[in-house]
Amino acid sequence: MSASVIARIAKIVPLAVIAAVGVTACGPADNGAPAAASAPVSTPAAVSVTPGAGAVPALPAAPTTDPAAPTATPAPAETPEAAAAVTAGTKPAAKPTAAKAAVAPKAGAAPKAGAAPAPSTGNGNSSGIGITFTGLDEGRQIELNDLVSFSVTWKNNDATGTRSVAPVVATQQYEGAPCSRVVAMADGTLERKDASGWKKLDSLSQGTGMDYVTNRNDGAFTLAAGESRTIEYRMRLSPANRPGRIGIEADAPVPGSTDYRGMAKAVVNATVVDHHGPEVTGVSAGSVKVGTSPTAFGFVVSAPEGTADLHPVVSVSAADELAADDVTVEAMVGGAWKPVELKQDCEGLTAVAPTGLEVNRWGDSVEYAFRIALKKAPVHGDVEVLVGARSNGHQAARWNPFAPLGGR
Repeated sequence: MSASVIARIAKIVPLAVIAAVGVTACGPADNGAPAAASAPVSTPAAVSVTPGAGAVPALPAAPTTDPAAPTATPAPAETPEAAAAVTAGTKPAAKPTAAKAAVAPKAGAAPKAGAAPAPSTGNGNSSGIGITFTGLDEGRQIELNDLVSFSVTWKNNDATGTRSVAPVVATQQYEGAPCSRVVAMADGTLERKDASGWKKLDSLSQGTGMDYVTNRNDGAFTLAAGESRTIEYRMRLSPANRPGRIGIEADAPVPGSTDYRGMAKAVVNATVVDHHGPEVTGVSAGSVKVGTSPTAFGFVVSAPEGTADLHPVVSVSAADELAADDVTVEAMVGGAWKPVELKQDCEGLTAVAPTGLEVNRWGDSVEYAFRIALKKAPVHGDVEVLVGARSNGHQAARWNPFAPLGGR
């Protein structure tokens, strides 16, 4: 967990200001019952086995080789070129066809995350526990609200001896989570197939620490040298999430141990998409930086299922604490700038646009214009602004109109 996140938690006061029509809620945590432990399989090949009932194995002797599972650090993603600048204090222009073509964010691109790391197959050594995914390929697209089935195989690669494993699968922290300012936990469900059928697990996502592997002894098994165990899973990401990149991680902690150093793990990176949600294009700003003078910015939102329930979203954050009185956000309504009220939700402060927001509409697209001003400049760093939209319960990926190239 980064120092900046720890600072946010310590300060208690949220750092984000979000301009939106409507309030986004945090997704609930899963409350599934733990599944029974499973018996070992007596074949060295990777075979699909449904875990059965059995006792959790005792902590084994020191392994032949300590497995390690480093995964690569994400690299920055490419960003589209910025659209034409919005003139501060003016009414939104006519349909910006050129800008719309210039900036076309793809659903599933990551707002502040880098490129996804390469897939891992466990510790990468010829000994220890190796982990592989089946049915969930690197770079796969996952549609929000679809049921995704896959399996994970744990194999003891040692030449002799046994190893005990408490199988763990969870999504990594996700940039498109509904409440992502402090703990970016994806909203949805994860199930594991045991002898008695499908069991809903406690949580789909990792949290702030190692809680996702702590005391996860249910389903534990022991593998002889060369033996493997395959378990089936299925997950569903709810529409409360936004498009983006997500990592699905499988781990091999030792049952009853709290020492996770060298724990074998594997990660598959997928792209979350939502073909029912809105898409942001034509992102532009009249300046490259937010300051104490009003700065206008705009964007176009296309809604594949119509614009009747389409709402713009503008989030504002900074390293310093931002209170409602520190920021002024206005929307263009009826040819004039109108202030929006700031309220608090799970991501910080929310600016609710006035009722009857008048915008330029054409077909399934809408153009919005906002402007922002700070009552005082932040002491540490700049203010970050991200724009998006919400429509019929679905979220758009977010873009930064003040980035050098109108990126994420």
